[in-house]
Amino acid sequence: MQRDKAKAREKVRIRYYEDNMSPSQHIAAYLVFAVAIGAILYIYYHLIVLSILGGLVISWFQEKNYAKSVQKKRKNQLRLQFKEFLEIITISISGGSGRSIENAVADSVHDLEMLYNDKADIVREIRLIVSDYQSAGIPMSRGFQELGERSEIDDIVSFATIYATIEGKTSDLGYIISQTHDVIKDKVEITMEIETGITAAKSEAYMMLVLPLVLIVVMSSMGSDFLGGLFTTAIGRVAATVGVICTFVSYILAVRATEIEV
Repeated sequence: MQRDKAKAREKVRIRYYEDNMSPSQHIAAYLVFAVAIGAILYIYYHLIVLSILGGLVISWFQEKNYAKSVQKKRKNQLRLQFKEFLEIITISISGGSGRSIENAVADSVHDLEMLYNDKADIVREIRLIVSDYQSAGIPMSRGFQELGERSEIDDIVSFATIYATIEGKTSDLGYIISQTHDVIKDKVEITMEIETGITAAKSEAYMMLVLPLVLIVVMSSMGSDFLGGLFTTAIGRVAATVGVICTFVSYILAVRATEIEV
């Protein structure tokens, strides 16, 4: 029974441009954000009811943004995995043994399992392509085209187009695949360098957002009534509200500024 379920999961054709999180993952993310946002509101207001209600409402929107970031991250991982797949079949075809690309693709599954694991997206997708080719006679070029449509990843779409164009029409298949791999590899490496810089900038922005919260917590725990007016007077509530708005606006700007499509 478990083996049948595992096989059924392997046959699932994921649309990577859609939200593929499970209901339990959505609920877990929502609860984490509710606790975190509620804690932030409590730091500024020291009102339990407001913090709980605000956390429950704001986290609903934040969970939606998180689901989008998870979807984007999964696409990026598949892009990197596809680069490794191209490198594997390029080495296999360029070895001078006259191997066909179909055999190279089929044999790449084992190498991909060793490089990642048997549950990795690229492993499942290549298995699907190989299975469709061997059991139903569906050309592998069609399998890659279909994967490109479901992933909306330019590198996969480009490879599928080139593969469909040269399939069975040229003896220079190994050279063309090698050149295609080099172009995609260079593009992915440049993308990774840019994303590394973006990640560093995002980390710095998050640190700047956390510092005001840490400062308020430290000053509130010093035992003096230095921040008492912030939690008890009308002017203090207004100042706290301004602080909350600035915190969340800064967070949104930091996230939007680093969402650069390469």
